[in-house]
Amino acid sequence: MVRIMHSKSILTLALALFLLGGCAARRTTVFLHPEYDFALVERVAVASFENLSREQGVSAYATRLFITELLSAQAFDVVEPGETARILARVGQERAGELDLAGLRKVQDSLGVQAVIFGSVGEAAALGGRSGTSHVVSIDARMVDCQTGTTVWSASVSIGGPSALARTFGAGENTRSDAVHKAVRKLVKLLLH
Repeated sequence: MVRIMHSKSILTLALALFLLGGCAARRTTVFLHPEYDFALVERVAVASFENLSREQGVSAYATRLFITELLSAQAFDVVEPGETARILARVGQERAGELDLAGLRKVQDSLGVQAVIFGSVGEAAALGGRSGTSHVVSIDARMVDCQTGTTVWSASVSIGGPSALARTFGAGENTRSDAVHKAVRKLVKLLLH
């Protein structure tokens, strides 16, 4: 009887650690304009995300994943990224995230969009330790209405760091790709729900 109870205790502890294993450091901040009618948004442009981190290529990867997740959700029509980049260059804004109202309206007229989504990768880093390597990623994104220039949605997601399972047993490494994908998927869910 004691042996069965001891086995149940170990099994319960192992299950609790497994459930906590997927939980790593996460921060999320969300703004949703209280009066904006998102049903009016049928077509969006996604500007290339800025890379504020030291990791090369992470912002381009995050942009592609964000577009793929939006398309997969079938919430909006998304303008082809090359066409978006061409129009943003023609508008003459040095940094896409700093479009003024006149620039937003030119993008709206040229691409037939109701909103533009801007983003940036603020952090992308590998953390090494006894339990292996774990990646931390922070991504911000916001949707701006082209007609008014108002930010109608904004979110910031930070994901990564070693999980409880990794800290306890030295297992469960994650890659930069995994961390970026989780952060982008979380951002899109925040936008659509």
